[in-house]
Order: sequence, then C-alpha cells, then structure tokens
Amino acid sequence: MTLRIYAYTHNGKDSETWERTVGQTRTTGTGLIKVGQTTSRTARERIKQQLGTAYPNLDGVTILLDEKAARDDGSAFTDHHVHAALVTAGIKRPGGEWFEATLDEVKAAIHSVRTGSNFDATRTAKFAMRPEQQEAVDVTAAYFRKSRGDRPPKFLWNAKMRFGKTFTAYHLTREMSWTRLLVLTYKPAVQAAWRDDLLSHVDFAGWHFVDRDTPIEHADQLLDGAAPVVRFASFQDLNGKSPDGQVKAHNESIHLTDWDCIVIDEYHFGAWRDSARSLYDPSDSALADFEEPDEWVTEDDLGLNSRHYLYLSGTPFRAITNGEFTEDQVFNWTYVHEQRAKANWDPAGGENPYLELPAMEMYAYKIAPEAAEYAEDGEFSSFNLSEYFKAHKVDKSSRWTGAGAYVFEGRQRVREFLEMLRGKLTDQMKVQVLAGQKPPFPYEYPDFAPAVRHSVWYMADVASCFAMRDMLDEHPYFSGYEVVVAAGNGTGQGAAAKPPVEAAIGTATKKNKSGSITLSCGKLMTGVTVREWGAILMLRTLNAAESYFQAAFRVQSPWAHRDAEDNLTIHKPTCYVFEFDPNRALALVADYGTRLGRDDGVTPRESIGELLSYLPIFAFSGGEMHRLDTTEVLDWATVGIGATALAARWNSPLLVEVNEHTISAVLADHELMEALDQVEDFRALINLGDQVVTSTKMLKKAKREQGGQLDPAQREQQKETARLRKEIREKLQKFLAKIPVFMYVTDFREEALRHVIESLDSALFEKVTGLTIDDFKKLNRLRLFNEENLNAAIFQFRMFEQDSLHYADRDREVQPEGDVGLWDRTISGGEFSDAVPGHQRGANRELSAFEGRTTELLVPE
Repeated sequence: MTLRIYAYTHNGKDSETWERTVGQTRTTGTGLIKVGQTTSRTARERIKQQLGTAYPNLDGVTILLDEKAARDDGSAFTDHHVHAALVTAGIKRPGGEWFEATLDEVKAAIHSVRTGSNFDATRTAKFAMRPEQQEAVDVTAAYFRKSRGDRPPKFLWNAKMRFGKTFTAYHLTREMSWTRLLVLTYKPAVQAAWRDDLLSHVDFAGWHFVDRDTPIEHADQLLDGAAPVVRFASFQDLNGKSPDGQVKAHNESIHLTDWDCIVIDEYHFGAWRDSARSLYDPSDSALADFEEPDEWVTEDDLGLNSRHYLYLSGTPFRAITNGEFTEDQVFNWTYVHEQRAKANWDPAGGENPYLELPAMEMYAYKIAPEAAEYAEDGEFSSFNLSEYFKAHKVDKSSRWTGAGAYVFEGRQRVREFLEMLRGKLTDQMKVQVLAGQKPPFPYEYPDFAPAVRHSVWYMADVASCFAMRDMLDEHPYFSGYEVVVAAGNGTGQGAAAKPPVEAAIGTATKKNKSGSITLSCGKLMTGVTVREWGAILMLRTLNAAESYFQAAFRVQSPWAHRDAEDNLTIHKPTCYVFEFDPNRALALVADYGTRLGRDDGVTPRESIGELLSYLPIFAFSGGEMHRLDTTEVLDWATVGIGATALAARWNSPLLVEVNEHTISAVLADHELMEALDQVEDFRALINLGDQVVTSTKMLKKAKREQGGQLDPAQREQQKETARLRKEIREKLQKFLAKIPVFMYVTDFREEALRHVIESLDSALFEKVTGLTIDDFKKLNRLRLFNEENLNAAIFQFRMFEQDSLHYADRDREVQPEGDVGLWDRTISGGEFSDAVPGHQRGANRELSAFEGRTTELLVPE
C-alpha cells in the first residue's frame, strides 16, 4: 500500500486573507490550503470522494500537490507529521487540516519531514542533475584533483544555453568541498540565476549568497565564518573605484579572500569578440566595448587569489582555437549533444529529462534575384538583408513618438514581404510557384501558428525596427499583434529590456490579441531568455556562425509546466528559424556543423549530417517543401562561393591568432625569434610584438584601475595598438597566402597539408616560404595559426577544385583516388566525394547552387 500526501484549495478558501507574526517577522497572505493523505492511486480520486457532490468534476478545486509520502530512507510518513512541522514553524491552523500557509511553506514542511532537515520555506526545488551535468562535474573534478603545477588549474565549460551552468557549478563546488566561491561576469543580468539556484534548491541548504547589496559587515562576517559562501560580482563593479581612487568598500573582501575557485561566467573569449559585438543594439556600443574586450580575462589580470578557475561560455558552438585551453580542459555540450540525448533516452531510466527542450527547424525562403541589386556583398554572391530592410528618419511625425518617424527606403517591397509572410502572393510571385502544394509561410501555415504567436524579428538597426513597427501598426493583419520595439536608447540594457516584452506578451494574452512581435536589433540577443518566443525571423545579414546561432538559440528555450499531479505540459515542442537569405544562412550552418565536427573528431560531412538530423532545414522548389540533405547544404555553402572569394579567404585575419598570449609565447622563444627575423613576413611580429604586448597589458591595467574607462591619451594608444596588431596580422596573412601555391605544386595531395609540410615535402616548403620546418612546428604548437579555419579553407578549396573537374564533364563521376588532405587531418576519397556538392547527381545537377533550389519569392520595388 502506497501512501500519498496531497494539498489543495477551492473557491472561497482560496480568497481568505491571513497574517501571522513569528518573532519579528510579520507575514500576510491569501488562501487556505488543506494538507491530507490517501492510499488512493492519485489525490484526485480521494478529493473526488470528499468534494465530488459540491464540486462536480472538481470544477473550482485546485490540486496544488500530490506526491509519495516516503522519507529518503524508504519509510513512510503521514499528514500528521507534516501538520506538526507546519505548526512548529508558527503557521496557524484555523480548523481541521486547513492551514494559513503558502504552497512553498507546505513543500518545505514535507521536505523537512522527508529528509529530517530544518524547516526552510525558501528551499523547495529538489530536482537532480541531468546526466551531462553529472559528467561535467565528474570530468572537471577529476582534472582539478590530478592537476599539479605552479599555476592554479583552469577548466572551460563550453555549454549551450539551458545546460544549467549555475546549478552544475554549485554541484562541482559540493563535490570539491569548496566553501569560498567567487563568481565574476561581464553580464550582471545573470545574477538572479546564480542567487535563485543557490537559495531555492534543497541541495545547498546552509549556503550563503553575497553581492554588492549585502551589508559590508554581514558579508565580512559570513566570509569569516565556516559556512559555504558564494560571492557574486560584475567586472564593471569590481573594476570601478571609489571617489578617492581606492577599491570600493564592498569589494575589499574580494581582494582579501583566498578563494577556492573563481568562476568567470558569460565571457566570450578573444576570437569571439567581433562576432559578439554584432549582437548588440547600436545604442549599446559602449556596453559592447566593455562586455566584449580585446583580450580574454586571465588569472593574472584579476589580481585575486584562487586555487582553481572555472570558465563558463554561453556560446557552445564557438571554436576553442585560441590555445588557452587544451582538449582535456574543456567540456562541450552543444545543441547536437542535447538533441542526441533527447532522442536516445532510454525509458528504463525514467522520464526523459530533455523533453522540455524544443527541437529547432529552419525554413529558408529566397527573396527575388532582383533583390541582389540592392546590396551585393561579393563574398557569397548574395544580397544583404540589412540593406533590403534599410530605413531612414523623416520629418513627418509618428503616432508613437510625435516628433519624427523612420521609413523603409523600399516601402513597397517591404509591404509585399509582409504579404508573403501570410502566403498572400502577388501575381508576379505566383509565376514562380509551379503547380503543386503552395509552400508553408510563417503566418499562414497552421502548424506554425503556436510558434509565431510570440516571435522576435531580428532587424539590422534601430531605424529598421521603428520603421517596421509603424508598418505593422498600419497593416490590417499584423495590427492585431501587440508590437514592442526592443531597440534604441529608450530601452534598457541587458535584462532591463525584458519587462516591456513581457508586458506586451501579457497584454496580448489578456486582450485576446493574435500574439506579440518583438522587434530587436541586438537587445535581448545575449544573456536573456523570453520563454514564450517560438520563432525568430532573421531580417538582417550576419557574417559569423557564432553571432547567427547565438541569436537563433534565443527561441530554443523551454516553455513547459508540471501540475500538482506531476503531469508535464510542453507548450513549445518545436521552435523555428525563418530565414530569407538562404545563401548566407546555409553557409553559416555548414560552418557551424564543421566546427562541431572538429570537437567530435568526425568529418565535415558526418558532422553536418548529424546536425541536420536534429536541425532540419527546408527550402522550396516547384511549389513543394523540400528538406535539404548534407550535400545540398554544402552546395549552398561552397560551390556558390566564387574562386575570387575563396582566394580572399587565404588573406583572412581569421587564419592567424594575434593576441597578447600568442605573441608573448612567440617572443619568449629566443631561438625562434632569431629564425623568424630572417623571414620578411615575420619581421613585423618581431619588431612590433613586444610593443603590442606591453601596451595591451598596460591598457588592461588602466581599465581595471579606472573603472573600465580610458582617458583620451590612452584611447589614442589603444588605437595605435590596434593598428600595430593589424600590421602584424597582415604580414602573417602574407605568409599564409603562399599556402595555396604549395597546395598546387605538392604531389602529396592525399595527406594532411601540415603533415606534408613537416614530413613529406619539407624542402619545397622551405623554398616557397623561407621558414624552416622546425620553426613552423613551433609556431603551430604556439597556436599562431588557427587550425580550425585553415581546415575549413582547405576543405572548401578542395571542394571547389574537385567541382571544377566535375564541371569539365558534367555526366562523368569524378572521385579522387585515396584520401584527401586538409590542414591537420585527412578524410577518405569517398567521404570527400559525398561532400562535394552535386557529386553523383550527374546531368541533373544545376550549375548554379542557387537556381531551382528554393521558391524565388519575387518582391518588386
């Protein structure tokens, strides 16, 4: 016989007000709660026996809690034990089993009986770690325990949003028996997550949370005590100074404490900086400068004492190529890992813990070829969405501002675009849709309706956001949505930009409107979650996979709730990315997939194939929806890039790492320095490197001491340092530009190019570049060259080369003999041929990767 404990209220009882005073604490509330027990299968069965006559079908009754009445040791407890715990806590019992209590207080009483712990109404969360969270704790703890050396060990969790980094970090703290944890972040908005996870979960009872608002005397008392303490601080506040130029009083204890571990949260390391900045609203440029600095934070920069360092990244897809972390110092958890775990969960292990995490799908619509004239960007031979939705300010007043308005430069084409979103095609558009089923459009297709009820439209700038708001307000269909602009100086930064969006969602619900549309050009794209968003419309052009997917994953947050009877309702099983520049977007998807493969040690094709199994992409051809396969995605990503653009990639700044740490490592090797001085392309590194390192360290120190600000002279020095970096980078790019020559002249095309250089064709390499093999090996070990981007460049070069051979005889299958070498690894000829766009499609293959692949939605001016 299984005993269950339950709690409920009903009409009348739920509106009774009460108050109580325990010690010096006065508490008021509304609603009485009945706490009982039953041997029935569910509480609902027992409550029906009690109230079925007065409340048919239990209408008007709210079941608040229903769970097994079992202690942790397996023994049963009764409702009398729970009643006693409530009364002992000072909670009044006006009659029978009814209590003047909150649901959290009832949960706390049950928890205290179940575990034998003290009553704590603030701690009601009791969920366990998911398998990947446990793995992160195990791997990290093992690394920290085995580490020996002069410097404190460090570890990186490269985990996507919704991994639960705060909760897992606290469990690592428990595992390591740490009692002093310092959390530093450039994103103050994450403070609530760190505080709530610590103070609400039963696993961390007895722990204390301290921040800048904690009275100094109380904070010092806690840090001098024995109980575990978590101190939260932002870099902005920590770097600031008091009026007399000293450390702020509430931060003094941070500098005086020997920390068990310092956690650096929500920081996007060096190479990610430029991409991250594209996610910021232009009005937040100063914030972008501060939150995405030139160099990643190091232990030396902090000037604090800690025995361990844990770095947390909210961008799981970015490459770890800066050499700061070795493979055994990184734990990865990406979207593919998450969805793979969801799909492969064994029911024997209980309920799938990943059910709440939505799957993602992308739908790509190609706007008219004529649109290319608006903003041809060259690199991908595609038009620019940011230009397509370009807007400017005009003198006429707007009903929203009364002082001025923004209008689109191509108002008619934007009007037609809005009609297209609803599937209302003009005659010119209909010409392109052949006989057959019309493609599904975002605001027409019934299956999309739940997701687009609350969506975010990602625009290029503030002007386009306001211009779109006015156009939606005038539109007979979209005016039925509550539209909110999260852009510009009038909107708060970080989490402060979220309340207006939540208010718009609430208004849409209360007034029974069609839904809500948030217009943003950067705000709410990092560090903030709006659970109701089910779709994002990409109405701007982004050039980096990091920035693209950081924005896309904003809508992949879970939205579900569990009722008192443990029934889980999932409100968002699938979320959507609606893309209108497929050439660019699919190139970024291929880039993302290739990077994921780098982490897992698989070929680009295998990696992209698995990504597409969990993130299906649909394009349109002949009026029918068409799901793209790996070959077709690579078709968009590579064959569409012209030879000129491919050549330009060998002069890309992304191929070299010019940062303080890499330069310092090179300068520290005196023999290498002497050798490099003999090669013209490296002389800039020799002559200017020390100046860049010294200046960078000085500027970082100045920022710390001056509250993140630089004076005019220092800003000029910062510009000069950036110029020197650029000069060094350009010289190194000149060296790498010789690699394609070497690719053509070597006979060992099946080997990884680095292996060819170092072992098989060394004399040729030294002749072409002037650099010895030993020195080249050293530069690779020091991570001067970005291996990931070099692999991608060579892969695309090989594919373009192979496709050129195929083009010479379109009906003949061409397959390389043996393996195909990339930069530091090889793939088989068969795998390569499968990856070459259009291979094995023979005469059916279209010469242009962009023709006949999607429904071309003609939107005339």
